[in-house]
Amino acid sequence: MQKCAPSSINSYISAIAFVHKINGWYDPTDSFLVKKLKEGCRRSNPRIDCRLPISPSMLRNMVEKLTSTCQSDFEFKLFKAAYLLAYFGFLRVGEFTCASSNGDTTRMLAVDDIEIRGANMFVRIRMSKTDQRGASVQLKIDSSSHISLCPVKAMLEYLEARPNGSGPLFIHFSGKPLTSYQFSHMMKEGVKLLGLSPSSFSSHSFRIGAATAASMSGFPDSMIKSMGRWKSSAFQLYIRPQRIFQI
Repeated sequence: MQKCAPSSINSYISAIAFVHKINGWYDPTDSFLVKKLKEGCRRSNPRIDCRLPISPSMLRNMVEKLTSTCQSDFEFKLFKAAYLLAYFGFLRVGEFTCASSNGDTTRMLAVDDIEIRGANMFVRIRMSKTDQRGASVQLKIDSSSHISLCPVKAMLEYLEARPNGSGPLFIHFSGKPLTSYQFSHMMKEGVKLLGLSPSSFSSHSFRIGAATAASMSGFPDSMIKSMGRWKSSAFQLYIRPQRIFQI
């Protein structure tokens, strides 16, 4: 265990706990000593998150670069809608993409989860990292006066081009779902075209950027926490104004 990261140790302990609980046995991982050992591991090996936030100006330029990285007009509309929904919805990448093209899509946003009424878009998140039981929550995303960055307009254009049928919201023209790798790869290609290091950004940079931009715009902490559906003060770690690029 000496060479294991705290997250790996926690995964091993969780596996032990699962086996004991499913068999109705006493769970040794629930002891005070084990809990303190886990806490000590986290403190002695703090994880440094080096991911940078995506600023509104950077997002606008990344959307423009999609014309160079996408192979068709449909792909452009797909990724533009995904970018803007991820950003303005403070979404986690696992909420709107699939692990693989043949993977389980039941946890992904479905096309039926989107409703557009006038200038507003309503997004139903049926299940998420902080909602494993599927209680669901509805997000309200407003349109933007900046046409190139309007999430509602981008979604309307994508839905008009999207093949008919139910299922995952974001799909390729072939019907295959958008994967987390594809989303991340396209994002990194855009970052590279902006002259920045792709290794400094990840799919989570959209969520980090949204929280940072909201804070810099004067939104109160309580509203940022609600917009990102954080259950704790962890949202504060996502606010990184000193590390944002204005491109």
